[in-house]
Amino acid sequence: MFEIEEILTSEKDPADVSDGSEDMSWVIEPGIAAVKKTDRAVFLFREMTLPPQVRAFFSVENLTPGEKRKIVFWHASRRFDAFIEKTIHDPPLTRMMWRADFAAVLNNEFPQWVEFFKKIRGESEETPCLQFSARPEPGHFDVELEGVLTREAAAEGALPFAAGEVTDNETLSAAFRCSPQGTIRRSLSTNSLVLISDHTRSACEDKWIGRSFHYTGMGLSGEQSLSLQQNRALADSKENGTVLHLFEVFHEGEYTYVGEVELTDSPYRSRQPDRDQNPRDVYIFPLQLIGGKHPRHPTSATPVTVPEPAPAIRPLRRLSMDELEFQARYSLKDDKKHTVVSEVYETDEHVAEYARRRAGGVCQLCRGPAPFATTDGDPFLEVYHIVPLADGGTDTIENTVALCPNCCKKMQVLNLAADVETLKKSLQPED
Repeated sequence: MFEIEEILTSEKDPADVSDGSEDMSWVIEPGIAAVKKTDRAVFLFREMTLPPQVRAFFSVENLTPGEKRKIVFWHASRRFDAFIEKTIHDPPLTRMMWRADFAAVLNNEFPQWVEFFKKIRGESEETPCLQFSARPEPGHFDVELEGVLTREAAAEGALPFAAGEVTDNETLSAAFRCSPQGTIRRSLSTNSLVLISDHTRSACEDKWIGRSFHYTGMGLSGEQSLSLQQNRALADSKENGTVLHLFEVFHEGEYTYVGEVELTDSPYRSRQPDRDQNPRDVYIFPLQLIGGKHPRHPTSATPVTVPEPAPAIRPLRRLSMDELEFQARYSLKDDKKHTVVSEVYETDEHVAEYARRRAGGVCQLCRGPAPFATTDGDPFLEVYHIVPLADGGTDTIENTVALCPNCCKKMQVLNLAADVETLKKSLQPED
């Protein structure tokens, strides 16, 4: 009894801490997962304390002192009964407790930590984690234990899917032992991350550029952060030996397995609209298939077609000049070489719109006004790259000008050195 009373008196409920500090042993991904770093109470007393941000995840914010609510754990297809209660102590604690059957699972999986806490009263930074993911049925949660698999050990197991194979969400989640929700799904037991790029509903602009897949981090609204558990896990995947598996969704409910990928560069920030069409900063993770291979196209037995993009709620012409410049500079594209598909070169729409608007309706070569206005009332000018894309030029605002149709054709046919110099000078800031 001394041990239990010691916990109750030493662990104060974060709701009663005056400085508003949070329990740093928990990491919450709202609506997706809650991750708990284990401690002495978990292994010796079959319980853990729930701070305010965690109570919301388990839907127990409004418990009254003495009230108890039953919950269910699911691990390795087995059911384990547990409960959450608010104690009558002063101050009260909200704590989760489970029966001996789930304690036996932890003891069998991590016997060294049971022995550690039996001998030592302190805590350790090396303890494993428990990941809770909500199931559709209220009060039911999948529980994953932190795995000890290395990348090499995980790679020895047979991949559950072949590249190009299409599966459903339930089969995918069972195969990788991960949450059925979210775009970055962590599986502690297999030391892997399952990355979902859902083109049917996501507000994110994931895309292939050559052999690289530029994948948007987790968080559908507001500014994205690398401190979010799943984004951090992806950013640190190489250092942690985490295996990455990529799926793309082109038809609702159909998950096409692309293959095992790796992070090829540090994540970078881009500007994208969120699900409510509000501009915000996101993190982009450059990925490639292991070995630098091209993605395998789906076979005829599993046809996948990319739907036409939904019309933008906020057209380019309504963006402010500052927003447009940000998009033109940092939108998802290769900043060294332009993507070529069947010898057709496509200009980034933000770069093109910025170049036209910067010209102000005046050709940047002959300095004459645009010959006519479009149906939207905008002066018509053609976009031209000073160093053509076919010659290795970049699709950037520093290499793009707006010309009248006559001058554009002149550059395409003659490409006179004097005209090239005139266009370069037109982009230089005025003194």
